[in-house]
Amino acid sequence: MQRHNVEVGPWNGREPVVLVIDDDPNNLAIITNLLEELHFTVLAAEDGESGLARAEYARPDLILLDIMMPGIDGFETCRRLKAQPATQDIPVICMTALAETEHKVRGFTAGAVDYITKPFQREEVLARVGVHLRLRGLTLELTEANRSLERRVAERTADLETLNCELQREVEERRQTEEALRASERKFHAIFDHAFQLMGLMTPDGKILESNRTSLAFSGVDESEYIGHYFWDTPWWSRSAELQAQLKDAVTRAAQGEFVRFEVTHKGPDASQHYFDFSIKPVCDDQGTVVLLIPEGRDITERRKLGEQLRQSQKMEAIGTLAGGIAHDFNNILTAIIGFSSLLSLRLGTDHPLACYVDDILAASDRAANLTRSLLSFSRKQVLEPGPERINDIVRKIDKFLLRIIGEDIELKTNLDSTDPIINADSGQIEQVIMNLVTNARDAMPDGGVLQITTERMDVADSYTGFPLEPGSYAVLSVSDSGRGFDETTKQRIFEPFFTTKELGKGTGLGLSIVYGIIQQHDARINVYSEPGRGTTFKIYFKRTDTGVAHLDAAARPQMVGGTETILVAEDDRDVRKFMTDTLREFGYTVIEAVDGEDAVQKFTCHQGEVDLLILDVVMPKMNGREVYRAISRVGGEVRALFSSGYTADIISRKGVLEEGMDFISKPVTPHDLLAKVRSAIS
Repeated sequence: MQRHNVEVGPWNGREPVVLVIDDDPNNLAIITNLLEELHFTVLAAEDGESGLARAEYARPDLILLDIMMPGIDGFETCRRLKAQPATQDIPVICMTALAETEHKVRGFTAGAVDYITKPFQREEVLARVGVHLRLRGLTLELTEANRSLERRVAERTADLETLNCELQREVEERRQTEEALRASERKFHAIFDHAFQLMGLMTPDGKILESNRTSLAFSGVDESEYIGHYFWDTPWWSRSAELQAQLKDAVTRAAQGEFVRFEVTHKGPDASQHYFDFSIKPVCDDQGTVVLLIPEGRDITERRKLGEQLRQSQKMEAIGTLAGGIAHDFNNILTAIIGFSSLLSLRLGTDHPLACYVDDILAASDRAANLTRSLLSFSRKQVLEPGPERINDIVRKIDKFLLRIIGEDIELKTNLDSTDPIINADSGQIEQVIMNLVTNARDAMPDGGVLQITTERMDVADSYTGFPLEPGSYAVLSVSDSGRGFDETTKQRIFEPFFTTKELGKGTGLGLSIVYGIIQQHDARINVYSEPGRGTTFKIYFKRTDTGVAHLDAAARPQMVGGTETILVAEDDRDVRKFMTDTLREFGYTVIEAVDGEDAVQKFTCHQGEVDLLILDVVMPKMNGREVYRAISRVGGEVRALFSSGYTADIISRKGVLEEGMDFISKPVTPHDLLAKVRSAIS
């Protein structure tokens, strides 16, 4: 007997299940033998009632239903199948000896998808069964694809609302496609035409036979520029010879029977950059010869953006880890430099000829401390200490220092607003912002030029066109240069960590990233204007405030006050310990030194009853500050304590060495701050 191969679509390795409902045993036997010969699993029922029950239980992939049966006839059986949720999507082919059009119309009205007329023609049965099983297989595959898509949509994060809306539209289109495929084969072309992804049909040599509307709409060209052309020669791809070669190679491989997948980059009609995950699937005939190619493309631009955001966050985390790691040692070093320089300044007095050098050391140390805080602010590991500040005062404070940065071949101009606007800011961090921008401007003018710093007041009545500014009053800080400038591509990446246009060894790529991080923490906005060869202007928009003005005009800090109490200082860094003990002794205190946690407990035990205050480094060898405090409390009862540390707040919190309400002083620390904090803790 001749064997007939019927392609019935993807079934994941299982045999399709066909239910035959017919009261004639001979017909049942004929159909069963025919379908089992093709390796179908065949179920049989002899009347409508048993057929309904078996269909609900077995959920077959296709039902062959006789019309003329005792009890309930085929029309009623079909209507009931379509009325039950468990069986309503199973395709039904009616079998009858009645050839009148009226009977066929009744069958289609009841929900049947096709008719087979008795006596059976073997080829007709195989052809119709094959067609509808292929449709069924495609429907199930699409259903699974739809479910998979819905799972992916459910996993998207809440902050990507725009992307979620697009995915929901795609799910809706997939659902509509599924419904159309279930309805009839006639709607297949419409589904293809309205698919969310880019789709087409090609000959094995790459000539386009058809392209769906999505492809045409995205490309912005007429169908006549696609159909009949080679895939790589269409206007969409013809602008890049390299891309054309890639596409031609993909078509060649697919024509040899290979499933080809690749990514391409493309600019849409609106000049926006898009990334596509493309595949070309070969379709073979019964002899395995490739007769058709199906190209399909998915826009993965949003996925690429998510990946880029992840990489940027990882860069920021790396910076934060680096900054947090060096902060402790660096702050200890700065504590010693600032502390001893402050003591030297007190000894020399303001009239000493060397006092100016000490002031320069203190100013440089203060800038170093601000730099550390800037790195930590950028990585969100440092809490800012904002307050009301006159923006003009911040510029004036570093005016002379900026002249040393830019050199003699660059002219510095300042134009400060006469209204002297007030902002809520951490002045040290804003100084760091200005210095970073000025340094960038200097490097952009290797042959000299003009650098201008401007402050102005700006009132916004409505939403600022082209830039996200809410209505309100702003203080605007501008830093402009007459240097080389840069193009739009560079502008898009200028605030990225580690991105730099400077030569190797001449830039870290962190300066503008730090600026951006500080501005964000101040709830301010920054914008940049630049063109190649026409200079660059950075504008920062701070919200103005009128509160706390009296604070700005307050008198200078009070004089340093000492005392006669006994203080136990536990600090593992030798230089920091020496600065603290020298300062405290200079102002009348009796000091007991301890080099680590265990030494602190021993020294307290030896001097029990004498110690009025503990100064404990938070993180020390052998025992940390909290453990020392608890051990001393067990020995001598409640004792006042002042904790200090050069670690960042997140590391201190993670180590769990401080409790709420404990007195704390952060390094680097000045003699004035140390004495004031000590006096406050003792009082």
